[in-house]
Order: sequence, then structure tokens, then C-alpha cells
Amino acid sequence: MSDLPAVPPPPYRSNDPYETSGVQAGFQLPRSIWHAMFACYAVFFLGIFIATGRDAATVMMLVISGLYMLMFFGTAKLLNTQKGREHDSPLDRTDGVLDTWTGPMDRHTVAAQILAVPAGFAFLGVTFVIVRATAGF
Repeated sequence: MSDLPAVPPPPYRSNDPYETSGVQAGFQLPRSIWHAMFACYAVFFLGIFIATGRDAATVMMLVISGLYMLMFFGTAKLLNTQKGREHDSPLDRTDGVLDTWTGPMDRHTVAAQILAVPAGFAFLGVTFVIVRATAGF
């Protein structure tokens, strides 16, 4: 025992980089954002396939690109299950914020930043289908 007054433990932070409890911080993204990202890329590839998938070479390139997308999401899933349990996302809580280098972000801001590019790709895929349908299949 020390003669010094007891120091209260530091406040718990959900994304503490010095976590020692065996639970890791991880990405801390809700599953809904991962699912939305996957859905956006699926819409993109489906749109591109509908608009351009007329010959074997195009279909082969689309299949290869789709496999790369599955490899991206599959690797993230594999590594996530390999490393063990994570804290729940702070964004799953009411009024939860995600601490980032640029400051705390709410659920809508995180979703907008992460899903901007995938949503753009989905829009591009739908646009290709519309242009192709307008020009005649």
C-alpha cells in the first residue's frame, strides 16, 4: 500500500488503443454500414452486367472484378473473425459517436463518409443500365 491518495482509474474509452482486457477496438463500424457498402457494390456490378454483359470477354472481366470485390469483403470478414471479439460499435448506441483523428463523428457523418464512393458506384451502375435501356438493348 502506498501513502499516496488513491487515484481513480482513467475513464473507459470504447476505442482505447491500450486495451488489455482481450477485447479489441477494431473498426467500430456497425454491421449496417458494411452491409450497405456490399449492397452498393453489388448494385454496381449487377448494373454493369445488365448494361454490358453481351459477350464472353466482358462477362469474364465482370466475373474477375466481382471476385476481387468478394475477396475484399471476404478478407475483411476473415481477419475480423481471426482477431477475436470487439467492442460493440459506439454508433450502435443512442447518440453514440465514433472518435476519429479529426474529432467525434455521429452515425450519419460516418455513413456519409464511408458510403460516398460505394453509393457513387451504385449510381454509376444504375446510370449505365438507364443509358443502355434508352439506347436500346
